Amino acid sequence: MTAMKDKSRYRVDTESPGAGILIMVMTTAAFAASDSTVKLIGAAVPLLALLWVRYLFQLVVLGVWLVRRGGSGLFRSASLKLQFVRAALLLTNSACTFAGLRHLPLPVTTSLAMLAPLISTLLAATVLKDEVSRSKWAMVVLGFIGMLLVVRPGGSAFTWTVVYPIAAATTFACFQVVSSHLSRTEDAITTNFLTALVATAVLCVLVWMDQAETLPAVRGVAFGNWCLVVLMASMATLGQLLMLQALRRTPLSVLTPFSYAQLGFAAFFSWIFFGQVPDFWMTIGMCVIAASGIGTVLLHGRSAPRRAVQPRSSA
Repeated sequence: MTAMKDKSRYRVDTESPGAGILIMVMTTAAFAASDSTVKLIGAAVPLLALLWVRYLFQLVVLGVWLVRRGGSGLFRSASLKLQFVRAALLLTNSACTFAGLRHLPLPVTTSLAMLAPLISTLLAATVLKDEVSRSKWAMVVLGFIGMLLVVRPGGSAFTWTVVYPIAAATTFACFQVVSSHLSRTEDAITTNFLTALVATAVLCVLVWMDQAETLPAVRGVAFGNWCLVVLMASMATLGQLLMLQALRRTPLSVLTPFSYAQLGFAAFFSWIFFGQVPDFWMTIGMCVIAASGIGTVLLHGRSAPRRAVQPRSSA
């Protein structure tokens, strides 16, 4: 009986898709706000410290949530190895995203990170040896064209740092494959809690190993920047929680196209906080990437509606 009650908490309420879509748009706003805050912080806070606070905050919030729920399943998992792999992939994704935000405009980082569904298609064809239709390959080519429009190799604005968001998209595509396997047997909140726990533990070790450089730099961080770090962690965790609420109300295959609203929020926050407005070709590239990603998701949904590929949500 208890098991049945637990499962009922996470089933999708297909009668309220509108509410799920609205919450999903709010989710993208929270993730864009988190990325904007990272951009505002810049290099004022060491990257290891930034990541440590981000995952420690999520660990505490989800830990309290699970305890208030009764503490059942706090460390329970049938696939601990996959939980560790998932945490490692998300931590790498966050590190690449944060590094990219330090060097590239916010819309560029967000756009390139949104290539995850296309990279998932490539991984499915090359690694898993899945059969990929011509229409899906067309979406991959379209996304590649969009990426070229955004970064414009050979232009004055092009730098090698574009590898950061592309690496973030690649690790997130792998992260989604692992998450898809875990979602069949694991509780969503417990999974996110374990991810934060593993990531925090790894970061504690890394900070200890690099304490000679990290700790002096941390002592020099201004109070205002620490406030921004807490705001960043709050927005990232809020986004994770909002996404869980959206998934309870609406199937992932329906929600995924609305994840690309993050591109719009990224462009808006970039204009408000940094005075950076995407130029004509970058805007076209962002739209092409969004169109190719949405097309990939819709095509995937037709062939396997229960295993839709989700684009990058956030670090």
